[in-house]
Amino acid sequence: MKTNKPHPQQREYSVVSLIVISAILISIWTSGCNQNSGQTIAFTNVNLIPMTSETVVENQTVLVRDSKIVAIGASGRLKIPAGAQVIDGKGAYLMPGLADMHAHTRISTGQWAQPWEDPNIWPVHPLKLYLANGVTTIRDLNAMDETGTYPLQLRDEIQEGKRVGPMIYTSGEKFDVSPLGDPAGLVRQNREKGYDLIKIYAYLSGSDFQAAMKEAKRLGIYTAGHIPYSVGLEGVLSAGMDEIAHVEELDWEFFEFDRSRQLQPDEWFPILIHAVLQELDMSSSNYFADFEWENQSTLEKIANQLRTTGVSVCTTVDVAEVLWMKQFHPDAFLSRPENKFLDPKYLETVRRGKEYQQLECRGIEDICAIKYDFDRWILRGLHAAGVQLLLGTDALGGIGIVPGFSVHDELRILVENGFTPYEALLTGTVNAARVVERMTGEGNFGTIEIGNRADLILVSGNPLEDISTIRMPLGVMASGKWYSDEQLSELIKISEPPQ
Repeated sequence: MKTNKPHPQQREYSVVSLIVISAILISIWTSGCNQNSGQTIAFTNVNLIPMTSETVVENQTVLVRDSKIVAIGASGRLKIPAGAQVIDGKGAYLMPGLADMHAHTRISTGQWAQPWEDPNIWPVHPLKLYLANGVTTIRDLNAMDETGTYPLQLRDEIQEGKRVGPMIYTSGEKFDVSPLGDPAGLVRQNREKGYDLIKIYAYLSGSDFQAAMKEAKRLGIYTAGHIPYSVGLEGVLSAGMDEIAHVEELDWEFFEFDRSRQLQPDEWFPILIHAVLQELDMSSSNYFADFEWENQSTLEKIANQLRTTGVSVCTTVDVAEVLWMKQFHPDAFLSRPENKFLDPKYLETVRRGKEYQQLECRGIEDICAIKYDFDRWILRGLHAAGVQLLLGTDALGGIGIVPGFSVHDELRILVENGFTPYEALLTGTVNAARVVERMTGEGNFGTIEIGNRADLILVSGNPLEDISTIRMPLGVMASGKWYSDEQLSELIKISEPPQ
């Protein structure tokens, strides 16, 4: 057995002598995978990346039945049940599936309208894009559709076998712009409808925020979201919010502005920009380096507060990178191969310089130029302090972030900013499962262990050495359903338009 950086608490894998198969073979599952309900699937000759520690466990066999991992042991020793479907890994690496903890299943209203069921906008359904990229869990932090029930519908259809896709957790009706009317009542409505958490937005008044948080705490509902401008980080932490939805939400903790005002969304933007211009000396050639040096102690204080209070933070730094590319390197943005899955009309707006975020940067190009640097600086500070970070991408076709593909960009950004590949993978596996455990009471994924949900990715190389190997999976298993690389390619094949 070969290990890389063995953890002192590395877990041993038990050997199961026999798995008895009693289920009768039934019709082939509707996705086209050649497997049957109740059948055992055996991954043989694989090197495990269990994510229980930073280690590789060589030459293993993993048995899956229905949606669970039922046995793990050395290949050649662990007996494979008769009739099992055998997937010979041939020395490839088996790791847990990834979670995108900040996704949006459908935007059907407003300036980012991108309804998932419209083939003219999405030539391949985003659920399939997630699977093809090894994303086996997503968390919807506001679908922003007419009823708010779309993610629940998708979740149920996937679990019933009517659709293919990752496991879905979701927030419900959003807590967006004050006045809400009855914040506590809205919390109760979310609970009654079966949502997993509530999502807080930046435009809540202090009173609406406090009322919503008080009721959520009373009912034991998980809370995540933006930092309301009228509340600030100190208020969010004292109210007990569980999670901050973006690294970039912490940007505004470094600038002074009047938080006592209750404004509409479009009224906040000029106030925030003015605060930045007051703080940054744009005449200096090293203005951002100077800002970092002057504010390093503030960043450390913020990071330590988040760590000691146990508040998680979603990364979503890819949003800043995409903004930077669209504004300053549009040709590089437009040349991305994954853009073939985006709406051609959206891409044309980028080409003409008329895209939403491009227009927002008009007149404040200097601020937009440092946004990506700013968010990466905060990310590094949170990582250094040991804040629990969650892999999230804010996947929105309406701003050029392609579901599934963006997860690999986010992982790359983490590694480029000081994370080891193992630390980067923790954000989308172990940390994600911990948060789902807090949200729902059941976080049985994120590691390869007996009893966990069978969410797995088979890759050719060791992702602990080269995280980019995950971009081209040899196959993906989502809740026990196996998709070979050929099936994944077919899943995201863009159909030719009828002649």
